[in-house]
Amino acid sequence: MRRNLVKGAAVAAFVTLLAAVAGSTSASGAQQAGFTLRIGVVVPFTGASAVFGPAYAKAAGLAVQQANKALKQAGIRDVKLQIEYADDGTTPEGGVNAARKLISKGANCILGALTSASSIAIAQAATVPARVPQIGPNNSSPALTTLADNGYYFRLMPSDVLQAPILARVIRDELGAGKTVSLAGRNDAFGTGLLPLLKTRLERLGMNVRGPLLYDPTAASYNSEADEIVKGNPDAYVVLDFPANYAKVAAALLRTGRFSGDKLFVAGGWPATIPSFIPAQALEGARGTSAGSLTGTKAAEAFHQLYTTTPGTKDRQTLELNNFDGAMICILAALAANSGKGSEIVKQIPRVSTAPGKVFTFLNLVNGIKWIREGRDVNYEGVGGPAGFDRNGDLKAAVYNVFTYKDGKQQVLRQIRVKK
Repeated sequence: MRRNLVKGAAVAAFVTLLAAVAGSTSASGAQQAGFTLRIGVVVPFTGASAVFGPAYAKAAGLAVQQANKALKQAGIRDVKLQIEYADDGTTPEGGVNAARKLISKGANCILGALTSASSIAIAQAATVPARVPQIGPNNSSPALTTLADNGYYFRLMPSDVLQAPILARVIRDELGAGKTVSLAGRNDAFGTGLLPLLKTRLERLGMNVRGPLLYDPTAASYNSEADEIVKGNPDAYVVLDFPANYAKVAAALLRTGRFSGDKLFVAGGWPATIPSFIPAQALEGARGTSAGSLTGTKAAEAFHQLYTTTPGTKDRQTLELNNFDGAMICILAALAANSGKGSEIVKQIPRVSTAPGKVFTFLNLVNGIKWIREGRDVNYEGVGGPAGFDRNGDLKAAVYNVFTYKDGKQQVLRQIRVKK
């Protein structure tokens, strides 16, 4: 096996959500022992991905809120839910520090981080040694599939092994065979995970590929890198980065006079609206692929209503709902284990989120909780769609959005479903 809102850049205080007193009884009549589940959420309130932090924090908090209501309605009064958030600054070092702090305060299930590099570091230095399950909401690096995690890491984002052929096909269909594409990106798990795979796929489709040029994501400026990226006036560019750092790369690219957003292709999680700190002409018209979620379902519509009518940010972000689903899976697994101990929770994560089992969503969470307490197998279907973890904690199937930026907003052009 593998796999409200707080503002600010520091750790927020524990928010204790009580599911009342004690004394629930199982189907067999045995008395259920009470426990406390503490969920720690590693989010980027600062750094290169800070634009996503508030939305991801709010989504996790909403899951705890909904679970608290459902527990009360189900008559379960022996469970306490707690949630705390910590800022990773969008760096691996910050991620490890944040996770260790949360674990030291008693967190027995960790959500995060948003970046693959941070999640890898957290697993290696914090969650796996502490035997605490970790669910990454937005991690796509292929390196996570083979991570030595002892079954404690899961992710709700598909591997870039699936994304590379989709993005390559989108580029080829847009440009036509024989065109030249310049590849560049940050020299970390994101860039080194996807760019080599993309290069191979593009060349198989008859494209000419330059690069990939991998750059230091902590560099002060990118003028020389920009000159290299636009050298030879390629027909298109692929740049893989996080929003705040892309702003610096984009400014350097625009200064060359040979770059514009309508020649750009991107991948991964990008903001729903072009942030003010990114030059609009460097992203307007860009096309790309990103892991998506099911649209038009009752659960998706209900989540949107819930998200936009509760206190906190009203702005949706790419796949923040994965943190809602991750928190819900932690809660359901703890209920199935009847324990707040990480080593017991981790055993139940695939059981409550993967077939077989009776399918339910957060809309009929009360019944799902009752079934779990009766010892029945369940299959939680998330707001984003089925989890369906494989033996490595990867998703068995995924949905990808093909999108563009039009009038400053991300617009989904079509969806593609894939299976491993």
